[in-house]
Amino acid sequence: MFPFLSTEGQLHWERKPATVPSALPYWYRAPSAEVELTSYVLLALLSGPNKDLGKASEIVNWLSKQQNPYGGFSSTQDTVVALQALAEYAEATFSDKGDVTVTVTSKTGFHQQFHVDQTNRLLLQKASLPDIPGEYSLSATGSGCVYVQTVLRYNIPPPRSDATFSVRVETEPDKCPQDPLKVLKLSVTAQYTGSREKSNMAVIECKMLSGFIPVKSSVRELEKSRTIKRSEMQTDMVTLYLDELGHEPLHLSFMVEQDIEVKNLKPATVKVYDYYETGKGLLRD
Repeated sequence: MFPFLSTEGQLHWERKPATVPSALPYWYRAPSAEVELTSYVLLALLSGPNKDLGKASEIVNWLSKQQNPYGGFSSTQDTVVALQALAEYAEATFSDKGDVTVTVTSKTGFHQQFHVDQTNRLLLQKASLPDIPGEYSLSATGSGCVYVQTVLRYNIPPPRSDATFSVRVETEPDKCPQDPLKVLKLSVTAQYTGSREKSNMAVIECKMLSGFIPVKSSVRELEKSRTIKRSEMQTDMVTLYLDELGHEPLHLSFMVEQDIEVKNLKPATVKVYDYYETGKGLLRD
């Protein structure tokens, strides 16, 4: 059984944490597995003849706070399920009435109004906030339901954390010869180092060196041998999907070849992470 939490008109289900979490920041987003789990509960509530719209609205309130600025969530899988559940809720609560004016103001004189009615209800309206940091107030008048989201983007070095995976990368040849190198063998050794017996579904992303592309036949061989579940290939990256990783190291290798000659090559990266909890991963050059 998964415990459910109900706070401030929001309802969701979560797994029992391995450790007691400290106070969460206001920008915290739930892990992918909890978004997917809660979305399935919402679908179940809306599937029967007697829909529990009261409880459903509390779930929608929580789900909407987990959406990223692009309308999705953490992964492809939880995004598909969550959007399906939100669409079912929208259909169950649809009304052809509604006229709302949302006003955003600040103490420094900023004033922006957004008007939402049936003629533009599907139109995304947005405006830039001039003062960051700053204090803004939001008010709404009229009748209806609107969704308001604020987005703050910034760059900081990622903090070091205890990774739940280890990954080692080797190339053959391991040193650059005098003549231009046309073909490389890329060997990746990945391993789960967490507290469970095995990981969830795992993903390995292998970025290509500038000017190099994957040899598709060598990647397909990994699928034929059932070493990986499936793969995706682009000119600049190979993505490998695995059902799970265990504590025994898994060895994978494929070939890359030079497509365009590029001088002063810089290291490319290989990343392994949990499909459902993308923050639990490790990056290597």
